[in-house]
Amino acid sequence: MHNNYNKDNDYIVKKANKIKSSDNFVFVWSITAVLISVLISFGIVFATNTNWMPDNIKDKIEGLISGISDGPGIPLLGKKQNILLLGVDSNGNTVDPFKGARSDTVIILSIDPFSKTANALSIPRDSKVYLANHHGLDKINAAHAVGGPNLTIKTIEETFGMRIHHYIAIDYQGIKELVNAVGGVPLTVEKRMMYTDHSAGLRINLHPGYQTLDADQAEGYLRFRHDAVGDIGRVKRQQWFIRSLVKKLQSPDMIVKIPQIIQLASKYIRTDMNFYELSQLAAYTKSIDLDNVQTATLPGRPSKFGNVSYWILDTEKSQEIIDRLIYRESLNKRYEGLTVSLMHSTNSNADLEEIKNILKKSDYKVTCESSTRDPRTQIIAHTKYATLENAKYLKRKIPVLQDAHFSVITDNYPCGETDLTIVLSGTSDN
Repeated sequence: MHNNYNKDNDYIVKKANKIKSSDNFVFVWSITAVLISVLISFGIVFATNTNWMPDNIKDKIEGLISGISDGPGIPLLGKKQNILLLGVDSNGNTVDPFKGARSDTVIILSIDPFSKTANALSIPRDSKVYLANHHGLDKINAAHAVGGPNLTIKTIEETFGMRIHHYIAIDYQGIKELVNAVGGVPLTVEKRMMYTDHSAGLRINLHPGYQTLDADQAEGYLRFRHDAVGDIGRVKRQQWFIRSLVKKLQSPDMIVKIPQIIQLASKYIRTDMNFYELSQLAAYTKSIDLDNVQTATLPGRPSKFGNVSYWILDTEKSQEIIDRLIYRESLNKRYEGLTVSLMHSTNSNADLEEIKNILKKSDYKVTCESSTRDPRTQIIAHTKYATLENAKYLKRKIPVLQDAHFSVITDNYPCGETDLTIVLSGTSDN
């Protein structure tokens, strides 16, 4: 692993604005880093392999790339790769916003070129672990503050027994700049959101419904946590934001914005991946269907020691998730006999009786049915018997599930203890 994180020439990042980040974006920063990195690579591909792009844009792209990545690296996609994605709290350090900063986002992006799959595994920032190199018991997000990505990588490898091949880190101010660069992000705000934090300069005032969020509104949507489920609700919102952002980035009019987005990457991102590796990542992600990406968070329970909050990992269930998303171990696949929770929103146009008949004919048993306010259609796996293959099968059989997002949640049943949950909404924001 080529890791020169602490050297002066290691992708120096200068923060444009100082913003308090006590409620940092948990899921969004890291995936956005990947998106920007992919766009960097796309920029190079367009600049070197097409004739239509003006020379001045080509030169700008090539110049910006040279300031982001220069490590020798190794071929990225010759085998399975685990990329550590970090979203960091700059801690008010304007000289080097990454020095001494906690990583409030810790995600493992697992890429398998053989199965053409990409899975995202989130490690809760408050997870209680032993930091590597005898730094003692602490939250996993403290590893970056103590020893940068090197210590974070070693702690993850020793705690979970997995290999980390590369890292990408992003300062969260970059997310607002990216939203500005793409002209806003369209998505459905699921409920009324109001909150003011004067010390952080944060004012959230969002109304429910489908809309295009500007940078400040996006920050409010991502940081809002004052609801019944707290961080769980926030993480879900951040995941939906990423899906909407990806869709926006896939539009043809984003091509002309590539130089601007690359410039953002040079300001807000650090990585040990070189140009060749980023190009491989870009080429690979072009073949990935977003609906086939499995996401999960390591399960556990909240705990307090004095005034300090921890997340105590459920070792058995966490290992099941790791085996499933990282090692891609073969599961006990079943295409029939699975139990299903069926949840539907009041404005859903889905024909419930027809869906239940289809499930019955496929030998899926609906054991729990309930209404929901969730505005997005999705398929949630709860047990080892419910797999991505089951989701693909259901999408083929039930047209309204065609664009449903698939996730793995083993410690929370929204309706009943079933193998999987189907959520039917009345919107197209998936």
